[in-house]
Amino acid sequence: MKYENVNWKVFEFKAIFREIKRGKRLTKANHIDGKTPYISSSALNNGVDNFISNNDNIRKFDNSLSLANSGSVGACFYHKYEYVASDHITSLKLDDENADEYIYLFMATIVKRLEEKYSFNREINDIRIKREKLILPADENGNPNFEYMSNFVKNIQKENIEKMLNYI
Repeated sequence: MKYENVNWKVFEFKAIFREIKRGKRLTKANHIDGKTPYISSSALNNGVDNFISNNDNIRKFDNSLSLANSGSVGACFYHKYEYVASDHITSLKLDDENADEYIYLFMATIVKRLEEKYSFNREINDIRIKREKLILPADENGNPNFEYMSNFVKNIQKENIEKMLNYI
């Protein structure tokens, strides 16, 4: 698929993501050591701040994007595994239940562009995020072209693997 043959269209967040949900507050003092990643508003380590085993008064997510609302505002990562999100994170679950990891990786790059719009002084709150829009590849029916997104990321990964193998 060639980049120049793609139609792009503006979509609202709420039309793309079936679940836009913020995590819950869990102070460091209340963390119980464990194996579940705790995602905070860091731009480092895919946002993983700790590994915990808490089960009460938390929100667990999986196969979704984490978007930092404050701190490293706009940092966005894909997590195919179960994680606990802090109250400074919004989890974004795509509307398409068949979305693969490549689509999520494509979307993470697009969503991450919000960091250009927001800052520490202008955080992404629940109202703002639901009003946000994304420019995405669209199919002939005007729907998000998830197949293109998936193939685009697969091709990038393939090219990088080929370069690495040639280097080795």
